[in-house]
Amino acid sequence: MTEPYDRVRRQLVEHGYLQGPIERFVLRDLAASAAVGVLLRASVKASLIGGPLLGALLAASTVAANRPALGVRDALVLWAYFSALAGVALLVLDLLGALVSRAFAKRRGARPSDSVRAGLVVAAPVLAYVVAVWAVGRPERGVKEDVLFLLGAVIVSAMIAWLAGIVSLAAIVGATGEVPDRSRRAVVAAVFVLVPLAAGVLLVLAWRTGSAGAIAPSPFLAAERPDRVLVVGVDGLDGALVEALAPSGAVDHLLAAIARGAMYPMHRADGLEPPEVWTTIATGMPAEAHGVRTAGAHRLPGVAAPIAGGTGPTALDAAMRFLLPSRTIPSSGAGRRVRTVWEIAALAHPSVAVGWWASWPARGTEGDPVLRYVVSDRTLVKLLAGSADDRDTAPESLFARVAGTFAADRSGWREDCARRFAGLPDGPRALVCESLVIDAFAWTTATRLTADPDVASAFAYLPGLDILRTRMTRAAAGTAEAQVAAQAIEGYVRWLDATVFAGSGEPWAARVVLVADPGRSAGPGAEGFVAVSGGGAEAACVGPTVRDVDVAPIVLRSLALPMATDMPGTLPGRCLGGARPAPPGIATWGRRGGSAVAALTDEDPEVLERLKSLGYVR
Repeated sequence: MTEPYDRVRRQLVEHGYLQGPIERFVLRDLAASAAVGVLLRASVKASLIGGPLLGALLAASTVAANRPALGVRDALVLWAYFSALAGVALLVLDLLGALVSRAFAKRRGARPSDSVRAGLVVAAPVLAYVVAVWAVGRPERGVKEDVLFLLGAVIVSAMIAWLAGIVSLAAIVGATGEVPDRSRRAVVAAVFVLVPLAAGVLLVLAWRTGSAGAIAPSPFLAAERPDRVLVVGVDGLDGALVEALAPSGAVDHLLAAIARGAMYPMHRADGLEPPEVWTTIATGMPAEAHGVRTAGAHRLPGVAAPIAGGTGPTALDAAMRFLLPSRTIPSSGAGRRVRTVWEIAALAHPSVAVGWWASWPARGTEGDPVLRYVVSDRTLVKLLAGSADDRDTAPESLFARVAGTFAADRSGWREDCARRFAGLPDGPRALVCESLVIDAFAWTTATRLTADPDVASAFAYLPGLDILRTRMTRAAAGTAEAQVAAQAIEGYVRWLDATVFAGSGEPWAARVVLVADPGRSAGPGAEGFVAVSGGGAEAACVGPTVRDVDVAPIVLRSLALPMATDMPGTLPGRCLGGARPAPPGIATWGRRGGSAVAALTDEDPEVLERLKSLGYVR
């Protein structure tokens, strides 16, 4: 055993190998035992070195995407997790590259360039993946951060290529008994392949620059006496449902409101979850910018804040579900990076917001304006559970005010629901009444808060129809169940029409913006709409199709506030000709910073159980 080992070792030294401790460490067992065993051990050793290097890059990109929620301690914990995952991935890649090199070497002999090619084949996709994670996960950053990350990514990828080449060398020597000359072009090849690759991935992904901390909005002009504006978001309402219920008179008030003003059909991509959709609508920015995607997030032991979906490596979600010791927690607005339209409105005049996704915590976030009234998406959950306030409202005193009337209100809503839906079986009626309480709470709270004479805008989000349709659709397995589901949905829309759509905004608001999204139960290609009435909107005018990101420009125009050039949405060119002239555009409405409270209570069990019961988290 010693003689073949010494012979191979001499040949490696003669051909320029084993010059450093890493090469000696990886190739130490070459020719000392069976070829397969040596190859496996060499791959394990290479992955032990490359895993922590690649893990550091992945941890850095994840922390950057979730800043300022994650800090240095979190980065170290994530580094440990990612190092283990990266080590396994590199082990597989190194083995595959080595086996391919071994096959080629058996057919045509050992060549100096084979190990270099194998190393680049392993490193190139790793580099592209790491840069893509960085670019997509956090598109707003500084140029210095990008340059430093690219430099580190290229260096680490070159190291991974070198290690993979060493493992392939072991495979080549084991297959042929020959030691090829060391290629002196390895460094040049790495530079000419890896550097352009990294730069090209960034260019293709078209990232934008920015910073992680709070950014103040650009100077803007606001009307001294703005028209009052009411924005109502109804989840689960689409054009097909409105058309189907129109003959029965279930949507008469809604159709009358649409006829009085402008209507814009709205399309969005299928398969998106409500938090992402409605946060995009509320901010005018895509999910890559606002950072909210799902109702549930993952928290890893030792990491202070949850990791937002889509901000880490692609395999991270699967790993946290099946491999890592993570637990599901409710997502929140603590990681939302951009301002909503009600926060923008509050920069000029007092506003009201009730029930919107990613509105918790309602206070204590760097860069937020002084908000007049915010009732976050967690307030109702806390009231139902009898829990105390935890940044659920702004101001803090509002929680006690809302809680003081909640018991009586809830009793009245339940009695109303029992009368309206007396013909339904007990099970479906219970589902209807739960949705009704959710929407009645949001609508009643919003209308009460507009009694403040200083309030100039109000934003209410009503998710009850989407919750009901999703639950009833899943439960409707047969003909009888389908008929009950249709009856329940029609009755619920009638209640919305009589309670919300009948005289929305009158006499309080001069303009009403109704945003209807098809929701989770709608089929592919379902169409929502945006209806604008009052304030100069042209009656019976049908405008062009809009996207989720186009809703915020419509709302800003209604508020007589300027558009920001960093918002990707556009204002429809038709049907708003009678509105006030649009003020001059500005560069940006800025961005939010981190929560002023270090310990976020995202793990609230009441919130998670509530989201599960409503079908948002599985």
